Amino acid sequence: RMFISKRKHEPAHYMLKIESFSLLSEAKMSKIESDVFEASGHKWRLDLYPNGKDEDNEGNHISLYVVICDTGSCSKGWEVCVDVCFFVYDHMHHNYVTFQDVNGHRTTFHENRKTWGFDKLISLESFMESKNGYLLNDSCVFGVEVIAVPEFTQVDRCLLMTKPPVTMNSHTWTINKFSAVTDDVLYSAVFKVGKVKWRVSLYPKGYSGKGTHLSIYLGIHDTASLPNDWKVYVKFKLRLKSRSIESDVEKETANWFCNSTLNWGYASFMLLSQLNDSAKGFLLDDNLTVQVEISVMGTLKNFI
Repeated sequence: RMFISKRKHEPAHYMLKIESFSLLSEAKMSKIESDVFEASGHKWRLDLYPNGKDEDNEGNHISLYVVICDTGSCSKGWEVCVDVCFFVYDHMHHNYVTFQDVNGHRTTFHENRKTWGFDKLISLESFMESKNGYLLNDSCVFGVEVIAVPEFTQVDRCLLMTKPPVTMNSHTWTINKFSAVTDDVLYSAVFKVGKVKWRVSLYPKGYSGKGTHLSIYLGIHDTASLPNDWKVYVKFKLRLKSRSIESDVEKETANWFCNSTLNWGYASFMLLSQLNDSAKGFLLDDNLTVQVEISVMGTLKNFI
């Protein structure tokens, strides 16, 4: 699908004039390759199919594509992000008709996509119609602009802030026979809030192993399922349940989780002496109950 508009000034990067357009069909010329031209630091060419590229066209439309040509010197995993605009000159009104992606999507060229364009740029019936001005004395002009998108623009993001439903924003984890635990770290079952999988990690003798404090963290699980540049903001509470709700101990924090910050929480959540004090009521029948409650989540997605 295309967005079509008009403008007076000519294409900045390349124009291809064709004389005796009607003879192309007679000559059975199915494809025209332009000269190679430079734009936005790369080399390109236009591929024009006067009677359409695909059989689905049935020869009823003109197809036009831009092709990146200098990929041999590109490093492995190369990508080139550009805005592409095609042109056809209107001789009748002395302006250029422009053709772009209807949603304004940028085009990323890479190893598996070296060509981009429109299978049905314009119908041959419309192109040949004299009142449209595309042909003058059987001559026509096509053009293209290929404008590189700066790196900082390529990674523009939209921040989506949400409040997970109360019925789906928490997880309770009970550790049985806590006094018999010998592991340095324990992990809760994996749970999901929003579209992200989480788990809680608990260090019975502290993250540093000094044996003075209980350490608790919220962590991202299964990062392989997330986009390469993922980033999630979370405001959450970590809570230790006591015999009575009034005696529960909770701490609230917020942070951005990303590849360099997979866990966030408290190295000194509670003194072990306080935890083991039977009067405090945290170890009921030698069972410790931990809760996490996520109140706000923020995720970054592509701006466009």
